[in-house]
Amino acid sequence: MKAAIFYFSESGNTEKVAVAIYEQLERAGYAVEPVRFVDVADLPAAVDSVDLFGVGFPTFFGYPPKFMAEALRRLNRVNGTGAFVFTTYGGTTAGDSLYEAAAILARKGYRVLGGLKIEGCDDYPQGRELGINRGRPDAADLEKARAFADRVVAADRAGESLSPERLASPTPFFVEHRGKPRVPVLREMRKEIEGKIAFDEGQCIFCVTCIDSCPTRSIARGKKTPKFSWKCIDGIRCYQCVRVCPGKALTVKYPEPVEGYRKRRAAFADSPEEKARCMIVAGE
Repeated sequence: MKAAIFYFSESGNTEKVAVAIYEQLERAGYAVEPVRFVDVADLPAAVDSVDLFGVGFPTFFGYPPKFMAEALRRLNRVNGTGAFVFTTYGGTTAGDSLYEAAAILARKGYRVLGGLKIEGCDDYPQGRELGINRGRPDAADLEKARAFADRVVAADRAGESLSPERLASPTPFFVEHRGKPRVPVLREMRKEIEGKIAFDEGQCIFCVTCIDSCPTRSIARGKKTPKFSWKCIDGIRCYQCVRVCPGKALTVKYPEPVEGYRKRRAAFADSPEEKARCMIVAGE
């Protein structure tokens, strides 16, 4: 039996979950091929004739990263191959991220087996400064990922499937905005907390760490310093370049004092009951 796991991991949270699932699928007898987003060119060959396909990503403001969704839309159609989705999120909300990814896969002919959402440390600049969810995903979270893999395998072998709507968020913000154009919805969520990235050329040691780490390839080599296109502003605005810069040439200017971030999160936060609903598997 063959399986493939296609994933993007910005800070390492999603990769930890992907590895736990990978190892559990191997224990179940699958030959598993992992495909990171940076190797997306390898995806078509990796998913050709697999028996099981998994997709993982961090939640960005309640939705899958735009570039991951676009990669799934480019997949070839299949006829009932089992698939599952998983995400990590900073403890506020997983929103409709599982639902949207699963819906794309279903339209491509995949048989959706389930979805998993795991809390990770909040890697937004304010979240890191406040230490929100520090240390997550932890050992207990990864045990949930392994249990999810076992349940997905059982569902697949039983020929089960579920509607992507079962993975949709019941959180009022997402119910209200479901089906609306994405850009204004994201703008509403981000406008009060999104910081402005500043670049201090004098601090830059031109180590190219930011270039290598940028998931949207928005940074290129310049003559003396990196050259920024900032196309990420219309995409994910992940701040990965800020996190990895060893010379602290890249910083973030917040729109308000950092403590205000907690209040802004509450506007679209999941209930404790919704957070506890961390996995949904077909046939259960």
